[in-house]
Amino acid sequence: MVVLPLLIAMSQTLFEGFDRARLAAIPARMREFVQAHQVAGAVVLVKRDGKTVLFDAEGNASLNPDKPMRKDTIFQVMSMTKPVTAIAVVMCAEQGLLNLDDPVEKFVPDFAHPKVKDGDRLRPMKGRLTIRNLLCHTGGIGSIDPAGLDDDAKRKITLAEYTRLLAKEPLIADPGERISYSGPGFALLGRIVEIVSGTSLQQFLHDRIFAPLGMKDTFLFAEPSQYTRIAYTYSLEDGQLKPVEENPFRIGAKLANPAGGIYSTAGDMATLLECVASGGESHGYRLLSPAGIAAMTTVQTGNLLMDNSDAQGFGLGFSIVRSGSGMMALKPIGTFGHVGAFGTEFWANRERGIVAVFMSQGLGNSDVVRKTFDTMVNAAFVGP
Repeated sequence: MVVLPLLIAMSQTLFEGFDRARLAAIPARMREFVQAHQVAGAVVLVKRDGKTVLFDAEGNASLNPDKPMRKDTIFQVMSMTKPVTAIAVVMCAEQGLLNLDDPVEKFVPDFAHPKVKDGDRLRPMKGRLTIRNLLCHTGGIGSIDPAGLDDDAKRKITLAEYTRLLAKEPLIADPGERISYSGPGFALLGRIVEIVSGTSLQQFLHDRIFAPLGMKDTFLFAEPSQYTRIAYTYSLEDGQLKPVEENPFRIGAKLANPAGGIYSTAGDMATLLECVASGGESHGYRLLSPAGIAAMTTVQTGNLLMDNSDAQGFGLGFSIVRSGSGMMALKPIGTFGHVGAFGTEFWANRERGIVAVFMSQGLGNSDVVRKTFDTMVNAAFVGP
């Protein structure tokens, strides 16, 4: 008759499959990073099977003047935008507006005859550049913005103008030859969404993704009324946190950046990833079909290596843990998600039912905090 006391003891130590004590250690560790001036602040969110098991905000969103980090603080999620753009592309495919293996030139004729940089010479491209190539980072498009654009200059042009400049740049490899992570490639995908849908990217994302899912704090262009909730970005220099930018508001920007332009909150990004992880439907709204979700979250890059490692591959817009060498933060094989350059990340594991979001704003200095969060979340899970 020891079963009942054992069950009671287990319920006291476990919460939705997580060790309570290990979960409780996560905010404390985040607080230590803030106190050590590694980052200004962070918001962390973990859900399992739709239930919130951890939601915490530590530190500050701004250091001058001090502005406390809140659960609804808005962040520049940078490259976490890429899976959102990929969702838009797959939505267009499911609507019959394009096929994933269509050549890019079908929609953007400027890409009809791209050249490939081969040593000191340019030669004709072998094969063809497809939408799927762009989604998987196998299009051979480099990671550098065209025409020598810096971030400030890039923001002042439209997505159509950016794409025309990109078409003048040579590829760095033939399509399908290797994985070359490419923000410009996703800019091209965003332009294709505009062309086939007949609407701007920002309007498409709002009408088809953000609004139906209730993601009220997710957008491409910040309004003045939202400025007070947006976190500032800091780098760590000589043991001190220094602001990376005068303000994070991108005032006057024209570019709806499909590769890194979204602002969002931890809660909103968790909502989106939950929808994906649960098969593409949320609260009666069908975002994508189960088949579309399966394609997005299944490795599409075969045996191609990323940075000479088989740690991860790419689905359609999502990076996916594909081998034991990719389990650095104890993420199981098959875990999918994406990081952002300013210290943000979301990831999900369907087998365990876990969705996790980490939000901070740091250039390089947030990485150790993010990886520590990931490791502690996975170490806290004990199942079933």
